[in-house]
Amino acid sequence: MEVSAQATAKGPLGIAWMLWFALLAIFVGVGAVILVLGTPAAGARRQRRLESIERYIPGTTSIRAEQRSTPTLTSISDTLVNLGDKVMDKRASTPRTQQLLERADLPLRPGEWAVLRVVSVVVGVAGGMVLMRGGSTSMLVGAVLGVVLGLVMPSLFLKLAAKRRAGKFENQLPDVLTLIASSLSTGFSLLQALDAVARDASEPSAKEFSRALAETRIGADIEDSLDHLADRMDSTNMRWTGMAISIQRQVGGNLAETMRNTAATLRDREALKRHVKGLSAEGRLSAYILIALPIGIFLFMLVANKPYVELLWTNAIGIGMLGGALISMAIGVFWMRKVVDVEV
Repeated sequence: MEVSAQATAKGPLGIAWMLWFALLAIFVGVGAVILVLGTPAAGARRQRRLESIERYIPGTTSIRAEQRSTPTLTSISDTLVNLGDKVMDKRASTPRTQQLLERADLPLRPGEWAVLRVVSVVVGVAGGMVLMRGGSTSMLVGAVLGVVLGLVMPSLFLKLAAKRRAGKFENQLPDVLTLIASSLSTGFSLLQALDAVARDASEPSAKEFSRALAETRIGADIEDSLDHLADRMDSTNMRWTGMAISIQRQVGGNLAETMRNTAATLRDREALKRHVKGLSAEGRLSAYILIALPIGIFLFMLVANKPYVELLWTNAIGIGMLGGALISMAIGVFWMRKVVDVEV
């Protein structure tokens, strides 16, 4: 009787203490997995350094062999990442995921990203079950919502991070072209001008042009390197710049003046885009409010009067209303996005 009382004793937020302990164990395990995922690269670098030192120190081979024979966290994380790599190798979306990881400048392999997505699903299921605690039906709905959020949120975060970094690159491109034009005017070659960008420009332009220079130094043509840069950042303006450089190299002319004209054109387009964005700000704000309003009311009612909201998934009419609401919201989001999205 005492054990039952302890199991059902209420803790913070009215949740049983046993459920709190279970959730704490889940999040500790998830945190351990995340920490383990960060160890392979550092462990591999450390192992390479130690092996390079051992070549000059006699009598250390047996010690290192004994250390390799013992299981470590690195081997566990390597197993998880290798399993993720095998799963990602079979998916057609893996090249797209790799491209987004590079665009967002996240130091992750596709296998590591797959493991993190699994971790996010586990966290989403735990959070959904806590939020929708109650009967078996509510717990099942919470688990389903957690799975959906765990699958959608990482992809949404990756796309937003990649879009944000690509947008920052686009904003910096006119200044970068001006710097290239100034370097060319002082007598620098194109490669020297790009090297000046890699050294003096802000991130992410410095890193991306540095990668393009690295490709050129190992044998790639400068035009191909700039095309790869444009594809990596999904930059239409960079494609135009590469096209202008290619045409100038074929027909000749003043490349510095071409870069200045291109930079001026990009600045004019950016000014027009900001003007259109300002004119459509009211519509976008209205769209955000209309989208967030039903979600916010649902979460508030879930906390304030849960039995009232439970009818949406415990009653046949409620399930139909919930499905209709979700479909209507999806149509509304698509419609409002098309209305406020003005191409410049």
